[in-house]
Amino acid sequence: MKEPARDIKSYRTDLSAALEDTFQRRALDKFAVDYRASRERIYSGLNDRELIAEVAARKDESVKHLDELFKQFKAEAEKRGVQVHLARDAAEANRIIAKIAEDNGCKMVVKSKSMTVEEIQTNTALEAKGMEVVETDLAEWIIQLRHEGPSHMVMPAIHLSRTQVADTFTKETGKHQTEDITSLVRVARRELRRKFAEADMGISGMNFAVAESGAIGLVTNEGNARMVTTLPRVHVAVGGIDKLIPSFDDAMATLRVLPRNATGQHLTSYVTWIAGGVPTASAPDGKKSMHVVFVDNGRKAVLNDPVLSQALRCVRCGACANVCPVYRLVGGHRMGYIYIGAIGLILTYLFHGKDRAKALVQNCVNCQACKSVCAAGIDLPGLIEEIRMRYIEQDGNSLPMNLLASTLKNRKAFHSLLKFAKYAQRPLTGGEQFIRHLPSMFAKDNEFRALPAIADKSFRDRWEKLDRPASANPSLRVAIFAGCVQDFVYPEQLEAAVKLMQGHNIHVDFPMDQSCCGLPVVMMGQRETARDVALQNMDAFEKGDYDVILTLCASCASQLKEGYVELFAG
Repeated sequence: MKEPARDIKSYRTDLSAALEDTFQRRALDKFAVDYRASRERIYSGLNDRELIAEVAARKDESVKHLDELFKQFKAEAEKRGVQVHLARDAAEANRIIAKIAEDNGCKMVVKSKSMTVEEIQTNTALEAKGMEVVETDLAEWIIQLRHEGPSHMVMPAIHLSRTQVADTFTKETGKHQTEDITSLVRVARRELRRKFAEADMGISGMNFAVAESGAIGLVTNEGNARMVTTLPRVHVAVGGIDKLIPSFDDAMATLRVLPRNATGQHLTSYVTWIAGGVPTASAPDGKKSMHVVFVDNGRKAVLNDPVLSQALRCVRCGACANVCPVYRLVGGHRMGYIYIGAIGLILTYLFHGKDRAKALVQNCVNCQACKSVCAAGIDLPGLIEEIRMRYIEQDGNSLPMNLLASTLKNRKAFHSLLKFAKYAQRPLTGGEQFIRHLPSMFAKDNEFRALPAIADKSFRDRWEKLDRPASANPSLRVAIFAGCVQDFVYPEQLEAAVKLMQGHNIHVDFPMDQSCCGLPVVMMGQRETARDVALQNMDAFEKGDYDVILTLCASCASQLKEGYVELFAG
């Protein structure tokens, strides 16, 4: 069983332990670097933005018609002898699957990789009925033996070393196993082949459920899924209702990005289509029983959410974890509950309860990396930000956070606070550019020894004294948006930018009434305050006639270009 929801304090303790796992950090570091290069190479010559936009449009259209697609799929599948079920939640789905097993006298169940089955915890439900359930995906089998959940949607055991796997196999087989990977794979094949031969039921997931034909599609890199779906006399395919699509064309569009995003391949080793029961010698009458169980578990409710409904586009490629700096540091067991990565934080909130996601969403640093690679074009950081706002609207902010938010709303008060901090920091800087003498209570876990100090003179205070020769006919008129850090911590960078632009006959201006971009208050969930700050900045820049607004801060750029659009949507 998965563990209960943790409070933020115990979760932080867990994160600290993860940071001490040096093998996991090395493995995830190497993978993150390799993945970036592989993804860039595999998309070479293709317009990935165009492909992703097509997947997003097709998924958005599909989820609008789930009821009709389900009826069409059910009719087509039943023509081919397949029984189709729809479960409202995890408990009903597991009752349906258990009843199928009991009605068919099944005692041994083999399973191929399925995140939906992980989501509804079918293994636990069937084991409670006295059945043996065996994972047959190599990595899933390893973590099953270790009584762990997956740490990645595509590579569930990426957090484990070959030494840990060898120890696990030694315990399972009762014989000493070496760390040689080929030998370990051979052990797994030998142990699992026996299970395939003994199994009464096979449970698979499904990447696609094609309404026009009643067929399901599986995308895998191991041959186990084909054995799970063909050898046992009963096959049960389980998937969320969001897997329903109108046609094979929709599946083909997704297949152009799914393997590339997930594993850096043009196509996975196995793409399997199943339409109707397959004859098998293991069934008494030679006829295989096939069932498809669709799971709602909150998906239809999500459809009515104007913001979070985007999450139903997810094709489960796992790319959001592959590029996430926090996942890279702490791994999937701390970056999700069952689903991991950025999408895992969101799906935990949607499918597993708001209490369980409360600590998890604090992990997101809003770096936008996941958004840049999502195979379905989901604004993942935007959805996490929305969830964080909803928690704050529900529970309220702490008094210090509310005071900070109200200060940010008042530009002059905020800038006065920063100027005061310039003097207050002096005992901690020793007159240097960095704060090197923070009390150990702060430095212990956060390594703040090199925190940059506030500059002696902000950029706004230097602006009037800068050498800014006027140009009669400038090539561009540029307004600088400084942001808090550039203005008060790194003003010399903005000075260099002004000098560079003036060397290219660009007229540069600095509207003095500008303030913080507002991202900090957005991250605090203070939506109204964020709008007020945005309006102040809009007023400051609308007074001038500019071709371009330039900022040297990536976070400010993201907030100005995208955050303001979201704040004033509609």
